[in-house]
Amino acid sequence: MTSQKQRNIEAMLEIFDVGGDGYLTAADFAAHAESTCGALRLPAGSPHWTTIHTALDAWWDHLVRHGVTLAHADGTAIPTGECVEIMQDRLVDDDAFFAATVGPIADTVFRVLDADGDDAISTEEYVAVYLASGLTREVAVDAFTRIDTDDDGRIDRGEFVAVVREAFTSADPDSPGAWFFGVRPD
Repeated sequence: MTSQKQRNIEAMLEIFDVGGDGYLTAADFAAHAESTCGALRLPAGSPHWTTIHTALDAWWDHLVRHGVTLAHADGTAIPTGECVEIMQDRLVDDDAFFAATVGPIADTVFRVLDADGDDAISTEEYVAVYLASGLTREVAVDAFTRIDTDDDGRIDRGEFVAVVREAFTSADPDSPGAWFFGVRPD
C-alpha cells in the first residue's frame, strides 16, 4: 500500500517532471522555477525570483548527490521513481535539505501570495498557485479548506509552514499536509 507521504512526493515530482518523460533533469527544475516565477508574476532577477531559482537548483543538486544511478549515459537524468525513493529515504527528514530548498521556496511563495501584506493567504491567492501547476480549482479549494486548520478563511504563516513540512513527512492521510500537493487522501 502506498503511504500518503509517498503519494505527496509522487504528486510533487510529477509536477516537477515538466518534460513528462518519467525522468527528472536540471532542465525540468529550471523550467519549474520559471513556471512558478511566472505564475507568481516575479520579475526575472528580482530577489524572490532568485530565491526560487536558487532553491530549485539546490534541490536538483541534493537529488544528484543522493542518487544511486543516473539514467542517461551523460548523467543528466534521474528516474522519477528513484527520486521518490531518495526523497522518502534520505531527504524529507534532513533539516539541511529543507533549509536549502523547501524552506526558502515556501517562505517566498507565502510572501508573494500574501499580496496585501496581512501575513495570511486568502483562498484566491492560494488557488492561483494550484492553477499554475495544472491542478483544478476544485482540488485547490478542497486543499485550502483542509490547510486552513483554524477555519478562519485564511492560511497564516504558521499554518503554511506546518503544512509544507507535513506534506513531506506525514503518512497520515487526515493531516492538512496530505492535501498540500492536491492529492486526495485515499
